[in-house]
Amino acid sequence: MGFAGNLKTVSLTDVFQLVFTTKKSGVLSVSKSKSARRIFFKEGMLVYASSNDRQDLFGNLLLKKGRISKVELENILNSQKDGKKIGALLVEQNLFTREEIFDCLRMQIEEVVYGLFGWKDGDFEFSEGKAPPPESIQTELNPMNIIMEGTRRIDEWVELKKILPPDDALLEIVPDPQVKSEEVTLTRSEFTVLAMLAGGKKVQAIVEESVLDQFLTCKALAKLLQMGLIRIGKIVPVNKTSEQEQIELVELLAHVYISNLVFLFSSLKEKLGVKGERVIYEIFEENKIFYPVLNQLFAGKDAQINLKLFIELYKKLPEETRIWRLVSNFNSLLTDYLIAVQNNLGNKIFRRVISEMRINIQNSLNRNRQLAVKYGLEEEFSRLLKDR
Repeated sequence: MGFAGNLKTVSLTDVFQLVFTTKKSGVLSVSKSKSARRIFFKEGMLVYASSNDRQDLFGNLLLKKGRISKVELENILNSQKDGKKIGALLVEQNLFTREEIFDCLRMQIEEVVYGLFGWKDGDFEFSEGKAPPPESIQTELNPMNIIMEGTRRIDEWVELKKILPPDDALLEIVPDPQVKSEEVTLTRSEFTVLAMLAGGKKVQAIVEESVLDQFLTCKALAKLLQMGLIRIGKIVPVNKTSEQEQIELVELLAHVYISNLVFLFSSLKEKLGVKGERVIYEIFEENKIFYPVLNQLFAGKDAQINLKLFIELYKKLPEETRIWRLVSNFNSLLTDYLIAVQNNLGNKIFRRVISEMRINIQNSLNRNRQLAVKYGLEEEFSRLLKDR
């Protein structure tokens, strides 16, 4: 007996747990837009996975993980005839042993599944009794272990978003980095990403062109930023603007965030009552960095903007990325509350909330259009609400 649903209402974790505890055999098909993945189970254990995403192809995966070079992959693809598998060709050319190919195929299955944990929505259907393709190499993975690793990656993504600038920010190599030691140790991923930045490149272009997957690329970028080896280039550095402009910018951002957080809080409280207050507080507790700024809201006092506290928080952030760290942190908080609205109030109310937020943001930015345009705030907030 099969079942179906959407990841907006039933999490991937819940689906995996159901299949595991009931020891079902079959295929879980998950799709979103043009992306589709199939996860095969045998008596509750995960045995095979496939994806239509080019990034998940076996050759690309070996390239991302640094197991082969781009030249070696191109040579293998050029010699591929009659549908012969890449793995078999790699063994024939003595680049891999059969055991190594099996380990890499197991890794491919894991990466296909881990990629699903980043999906906030997507239709799924479990068809009982269906087996993997006859020619496929199968493994046996415990779904509970997959859930633990997938959850860990989601948590790491949250932290990465607090560090990384927006997609259209230009990153460049620091000519004379101030490091504590003359020697700097880089991982293969960090070195690969650093080599892409000669002349500067936007974040989105780096992710799209990288031979590494999105997670490893962003993780490397975050580490390079923290080490001071790269920096944000094109965006006007705050330390080159007047003090008055900095105050005006923080005030504009404060107005956007306070007005929309108040709106989200009122929506949750109005529909859920005490439960809504609990949801609001639980999310707030996980983001203690906002406590000084938002304390008045949680104390039930007025929603007036305490500009002094916003400026204090702003000045505590690293100077090079001050604007976008502030934006990234608050965008992350807004996202958490938007997810709470969707999960607790349903899609109909959620869509209405999104529409209201678009109007709220536009009205707030109209207070200082010149500054909003200079720092690309309209595009930044548009990305925040895009596809939600």
